[in-house]
Amino acid sequence: MADIHTSTVVNASAAVSTLSRQKKLKKHLIAYAFLVPIFVSMGLFKYYPFVTAILKSFYQWNGANINKFIGFDNFTKLLSDPTFYASLKNVTILTASFIVIELTLPLFAAIGVFHAHKKAQQWYRVLFLVPLVVPYIIIFLLWRWIYMGTGVLNTFLRAVGLESWTHAWLGESATALWSVIFVNFPWIGGIYFLIYLAGLVTIPQELFEVGRLDGMTGWQRFRHIELPLIKNQVRLVVILAFIHQYQSFENILVLTNGGPGFSTLTPALYLYKKGFEYNELGYASAIGVVIFVILVLFTLAANKLIRPAEKTE
Repeated sequence: MADIHTSTVVNASAAVSTLSRQKKLKKHLIAYAFLVPIFVSMGLFKYYPFVTAILKSFYQWNGANINKFIGFDNFTKLLSDPTFYASLKNVTILTASFIVIELTLPLFAAIGVFHAHKKAQQWYRVLFLVPLVVPYIIIFLLWRWIYMGTGVLNTFLRAVGLESWTHAWLGESATALWSVIFVNFPWIGGIYFLIYLAGLVTIPQELFEVGRLDGMTGWQRFRHIELPLIKNQVRLVVILAFIHQYQSFENILVLTNGGPGFSTLTPALYLYKKGFEYNELGYASAIGVVIFVILVLFTLAANKLIRPAEKTE
């Protein structure tokens, strides 16, 4: 009898558990249904093109009537392509400059806003975030107009008697790449500003009070309190800045189209040109795979080299 009673209790418990799971599933069924279009769209527009690009990097493929398997020939050709190496040199300079800029100016701006008066903080946040709503293409077109021979920059230099300093800023190999770097001056990106500000907000106020009691200067406070405790944000900014700059080509496409010559060409723009101007989509896919590998290796290295911030109690 005891065995029968125990079996009955177990079966009843299992039935209740099953019924409970079914109720939970029905309760969250609508939420799961809303996720389906997201995963479908990600599969169609993210994962499928990604896998296809890896596969087609082993093919001579023009997107239409040529689709021939050639193994590693695209990668062999790429490793001996002087244009690709020129683009790597350019993007290394651009990316290094971009990382240095995003590690400094947005950080100093965030610290200034963080220590400003409470009412002023709100206004400063708005002023730094408003440019985010302006499409990047508008910004690039504006800077192209500034750099024109009869643009704002040359007109200003002539007005102050420095006509010898005027250049075809985007049309000369010596100045084109540095002119691209100077775009977006004073370089305080809203996203990176917010990342730093979010990290500063999480620092306990008691640490700042102790610093004031110890007579810390602003530099000492930054060095011993703020910077050590926002290392997670610094690491995130380094990774995001590297990925953003290394795979972007819209700025170069609008400003110089990679010229003059190959002086501003980047791997991403080279990929675009090979794929959509010369119809060498297999070769373009190989370039994309190499860019992907570089981004993954850098991300892993940054995560390993930049240690996380110590937890504060």
